[in-house]
Amino acid sequence: MEIAEMLERRRINICCLQKTRWKLNGVCHVNSDREKYKLFWNGQKTAKNGVGIFVREPIAQEVLDIKRINSCLMWIKLRLEKQTMIIFSAYAPQTGESEEMKNNFWAAFSMISPS
Repeated sequence: MEIAEMLERRRINICCLQKTRWKLNGVCHVNSDREKYKLFWNGQKTAKNGVGIFVREPIAQEVLDIKRINSCLMWIKLRLEKQTMIIFSAYAPQTGESEEMKNNFWAAFSMISPS
């Protein structure tokens, strides 16, 4: 996957993606030439919106929890040394989307409790 090679070149450990247009949700392994990444994603039945988070191995082994809220919002919780970190990937509705969609996004966002 081309994005894994770019992450490797730039030495990026964690990368959030928005508007992936991938269906449903899942986890998969993605390899570049030298690095391995784990991709967590959340979409919907149609290929619209969608968010994802790439995490380089071995950091991906430290993921404690994944919360897929909707096709525009997800987070992972991971432990780095003695600290816990929450990484969000969010895709806020853009101009042209319905007010209902925008209100639903912000309502879901405001209800997040990653404890």
